[in-house]
This record gives sequence, C-alpha cells and structure tokens, in this order.
Amino acid sequence: MFNIKESGFVLSHSPPVATASRQRWVIVASLFLFMAINFADKAVLGLVAVPLMHDMQLTHAQFGMVGSAFFLLFALSGVGIGLVADRLNVKWLLAGLALVWTVAQLPLAWPTSLAVLLACRILLGAGEGPASPLALHVVYTWFEDHERSLPTTIVQQGATTGIILAGPVLTFIAQRWYWHAAFLTLGVVGVLWTILWLCVGKSGNVRGPRPHASASRTAPLPVHVRASYGRLLTDRTVIGTLLQGLVGYSVIAIGVIWVPSYFRAALGYSATEAGWYFALQVAAQIPIGLALAVLSHRLLARGVSTKVARGALVSSACVVSGIAYCMLHFDAPPLVKVAVMALGSALALQVFTFGPLLVAEVTPDSRRGAMLAITNSIATLAGLVAPAGMGKLLGAVANNQGYEIGFAITGVLLIAVGAAGFLLLDPQRSYQRLQQLSGA
Repeated sequence: MFNIKESGFVLSHSPPVATASRQRWVIVASLFLFMAINFADKAVLGLVAVPLMHDMQLTHAQFGMVGSAFFLLFALSGVGIGLVADRLNVKWLLAGLALVWTVAQLPLAWPTSLAVLLACRILLGAGEGPASPLALHVVYTWFEDHERSLPTTIVQQGATTGIILAGPVLTFIAQRWYWHAAFLTLGVVGVLWTILWLCVGKSGNVRGPRPHASASRTAPLPVHVRASYGRLLTDRTVIGTLLQGLVGYSVIAIGVIWVPSYFRAALGYSATEAGWYFALQVAAQIPIGLALAVLSHRLLARGVSTKVARGALVSSACVVSGIAYCMLHFDAPPLVKVAVMALGSALALQVFTFGPLLVAEVTPDSRRGAMLAITNSIATLAGLVAPAGMGKLLGAVANNQGYEIGFAITGVLLIAVGAAGFLLLDPQRSYQRLQQLSGA
C-alpha cells in the first residue's frame, strides 16, 4: 500500500502549499478589518450628526456640505494612487493610508471649528479613496479569477461589519464620553491595524491568464494584450459597472450621512434605537451578499457564463433594490420602513462585489490595479452630489418628507441602471472586442 508519509513529493511540497493557502486567508482577514475601519470612519459623522450639528450650530445644508467634502479628493487620490499601485509595494501603501485616516480623525477628538471639520473630512476622503480597490487588488494577487467571488465578498463585507459595529459602539461612546470620543476611538483603531498589517501584509504571486473549466467563461486578458485605459474605460462591461457604481455609491453616501438622522427625525427613534436599527439594517447585507456570492459561484461551476452569473445577477439586485427604495415613499410603520431599507441597501451594495469582479475579468493584469482604482474613483463622484443634494432637499421640504423623496429618486435611478446592466454587462463580448482592438 502506498504510504503518503514516505512520499518525497508530499513531504517536500505539501507544507508550502498549505502555508500559502493559510496565508492568503490571513491576508483576506486583515483586509476585512481594513475595510471595517474604513467604513466606520465614514459612518461616524452620520452617527454623531445630531449633537455635532447642535454644538457647532450647523444647518442641514452646511452638514450636507461637510458630508460631500469627504469626496472632494476621494476620486482624485483613488485614481492617482491606483495608477502607480502596480509599480509600488502595496503593503506600505495600505499602511500609509491607514495612518492618514488616524491623522484625519484625531483633531476632531476635541472642540473644533467648521473649517477644521471640513479639512479633516477632506483629508480622510483623500486617504480612503484608494482603499477598496487596493484591498481587492491585493486579494486578486492571491486568488485566480474563478476563486475570487468568496474572498471578494468577505473583504467587501468588512465594510458592512464596520458600519454594523459603528452603529451601537460609536453611539454608546458618543453618549458616554461625548461625540468627540468617537473620533478618538477610530484614530487609535487605525494605528492598531497598521501595526497588524506591517506584521502580516504582502502581495501574492497569481499572474497572467488562468483558464476556466468552461469555455463559456473568459480567462483574464493576457499581460501582453495592449489594452489602453481609453479602450478599457469605453468597454461596454466597464461602462455598465460604472453606471451601477455611481448609483450604488449614492446609496452609501446618503446612508452613512443621513440615514441615522432619518431614523431619529422622521421615524421617531431615540439615539440608541437609531444606532441599533442602523446597524441591523446594514447587517442584512451580510447574508444577502454571501447568498448571492455562493449562487454566483455555483452558477460558474456549472458552466454558466459570467454575463449571467455576475452581470444579470447584480443587475437584478439593482432593480429589486430600486423598487424597495421607491416603497419608502408610501405610508408604513417605522419598523417596516427600516426592514425595506435594509433589503434595498443590501441589494444595491452588491455592485461593489460584482463590479470589481467584472472589471478584473476584462482587464489585463498589468492594468488591473489602476482600473480597479479608476472605476471605483469615478463611482465615488456620486458622493460629491448625493449628501449635499439630500441636505438641500431637507431644507426645502417640510415635515421630513425630503428624506423619502430623496430615497424615491435613488430608487428610480437604481431601476434604470439595473435595466442598463442587462444590456451592457457582457464580459465575453468585452473580451473579444479588446482582443480584436489589441491585435491579440
């Protein structure tokens, strides 16, 4: 009988393979925490909105301006760092970003002015702009294309977890030690993550095309394919992900800035209740996101094309999400509205799981880091408009009806980009077009 313990092949090669497998999941776990801190940083402003606006005597329009200021340099820094990400050590890039977050939070740990608040949020946005695409770029250096659905979902669920924890935890800290303490807490957490990442962080070595089991799915474009950024950005699949990403980021921007105050001002919940309900409605993203990731993975394993397993799936999620947001405009008990918003936001945010997968699928490895950053940065431009727009709407419409009018507008846009996705998201056609244009 063959004894695997006596096999030189097993003894010499199995440990490194097992070690590499464990290491890539350590990287995924670390980047999960990275994204959790990232979104807790975003959410804190909305969670302390009421006492902050009271203390600093800010109007809804001014607070909306502060919310939008976060995105002033968000896209520019995302594009700028994304363009050099493929040539620099991403370990140090991610550590540097986390330290920028800390620097941006600490001045708000003490009484401050509107000018300082604006400056800190602008700096924080500059530091967080490249975060998500860089995190996914690192993940994709550890996993082949057909393996990426689960790790992508896990890392993106870090954002959800960050908001879930931020809701009750930062609300408690703000009530117990005043709202300045919430910013101090996040600054300290940023330092702790940086130390962790410097100990465990590194890129993997997955490069080049990886054939799939089925010819109905595309392999990533080979490195030698000469796909310019112009060609990639005008590709139908990339355009489809950009449209969905723009509306999806409106959901994020409005959610972290205005939803907690919507729960308090329009639905009548206390600060503690609003914090918990905010966390619970965000928590719906975890089971829904994992369920859709598993469904997509199983469809791919059965040979279903990525046009269906990724493109049609995320487009369907957008349409259903849009219907849910439109329903918020109708009369219903507060708890029902919280549940409907939970479903709508959970489905809308799937564009940030499937969008990067689709972009990476039609992008050569040599352009992947930059393209993930560029597409993410373009999508985040919605953050410049959405919070400020909601603030002006609230100032113009009485009795808090502005919230639900704003949500209904978002719903209509979600339905529109979902419908567009059915037409545009087609990685196989994109792959063939880019090969033809590149002469590959």
